[in-house]
Amino acid sequence: MTTKKKLGVLLVEASPDDALRTIAKLKQNSYAVEYLQVSDAATMQNALTEGKWDVVLCSYDPPGFCGPDALKLMQAAGIDLPFLFLSHDHREETITQAIQAGAGGYIFKDSLNFLAPAIEHSLREVRTRREHSEAQLALQKYQARLHSFISNLPGMAFQLLLDNNGIMSFPYVSEGGRSLLGFEPLDLKQNSDLFQNILYPNDRASFQQSMSASANNLTLWNWEGRVVMAQNGKIKWVNMRCTPCKMDNGDVLWEGIMTNISQSKFAGIGLKQSQEQLRELSSHIQDAREQERLHIARDIHDDMGGTLTAIKIDIAWLCERLDVRQPELLAKAKGIEALVDRCMKSANNILRTLRPSVLDSFGIIAAIEMEAEEFEKRTGISCPINQVDEGVEISPDASIALFRIFQETLTNIMKHAKASEVTVDIANRKEGVDLVISDNGCGFKEVDRQKPRSFGLRGIQERVAHFNGKVLISSKPGRGTTVDVHIPHASPLPASNDMMPQRTLF
Repeated sequence: MTTKKKLGVLLVEASPDDALRTIAKLKQNSYAVEYLQVSDAATMQNALTEGKWDVVLCSYDPPGFCGPDALKLMQAAGIDLPFLFLSHDHREETITQAIQAGAGGYIFKDSLNFLAPAIEHSLREVRTRREHSEAQLALQKYQARLHSFISNLPGMAFQLLLDNNGIMSFPYVSEGGRSLLGFEPLDLKQNSDLFQNILYPNDRASFQQSMSASANNLTLWNWEGRVVMAQNGKIKWVNMRCTPCKMDNGDVLWEGIMTNISQSKFAGIGLKQSQEQLRELSSHIQDAREQERLHIARDIHDDMGGTLTAIKIDIAWLCERLDVRQPELLAKAKGIEALVDRCMKSANNILRTLRPSVLDSFGIIAAIEMEAEEFEKRTGISCPINQVDEGVEISPDASIALFRIFQETLTNIMKHAKASEVTVDIANRKEGVDLVISDNGCGFKEVDRQKPRSFGLRGIQERVAHFNGKVLISSKPGRGTTVDVHIPHASPLPASNDMMPQRTLF
């Protein structure tokens, strides 16, 4: 026996007969209906204030209180409920006016078959809006925590921009600039010469050279030097570490942190702390990115997926009722149905790319096997999987890192390798997870890795470094490429560069 779904209905209707037909139709659709019928503004106002309703069904047929007046009353009260119009009026301009007023649907009273689906659709839309509002609030809280985190860093977080004319500026400077450099953040953003003027004379050349090298090669900018404090003339050692990004207009933007390493120049402590903080910040950004991908995937699945399914059902219903003597209309409907199928397939592909459900449900090995199958279908390149699994639990963070590394490697192979076969070995052993991806493609030279847009391999190294793992990328022209990754099962810990072996063999 099917359990009926409870549905609280506020029915704005002057016609007793229409009200009875509406409620009867809902009960036929397996709803346990609790409803209140109102026919004037005052009663509706009290009902909205005192009752808890799932949906408002409102007549659009005069005479009496109905239509846009009832919708405006609910909107003025600031209540977010599904609101559907019911009417005997089939005119297109009436329907358009009703929808433009903000109603969630317009149902014909003489054909209530679409009432239940319309209610379910509206309920989903309201849930989506509420979830979006909650997500926005969570995002604001996250931004506040991030601002607090940056404000408490023992240094200055910043953005540094170098335009095509060689002019340097600071689009963003955190509050840490006040204690580190002795300048208000706003002053430094408005006048970058303040920073250049306090550079120690003997260190200005190295500053300019390292900036030029980073801009030309889009490599990490790691500079340390001395500044002379304008307030008291004291010399302070600072370390500036930031990552470049080439903008569409050719400008180069760095994002990073500047720290006081005066003590570390003598004791070697300050530099290590700075690297640990950068690692934490990088990990935090990576986690935020994965969470955002997860939220987007859920939104696509819950909203777009449901909508496309409803459209497909409606088109199927329409095709069954089209006159066979009008084949052009039937062909058009079939064409629309095919387009919907393509959209659903595209949505599923996007969902798999953003966050494959098999990864959360069955683990990294199953996810890699499925990704390899999709790769074979898309490219025709053979991609067999050899796997060993000793049953050791892999952390979610390590799983998503391995999956992203696998995705990035397959993308590089598809774009550049010209390979006919890819072999994958994945082994989950007690000490850690090993992932080896080899192709028989054209390979590459060391100089190719230094190209400005070679972010893929750098991204792989950064992901592995977060877990204190090892990555070996070996390649020779004409002999293919092998990416060998090892991630230990132990939790990731801050480490200096000498704790993260990373080699490339050519």
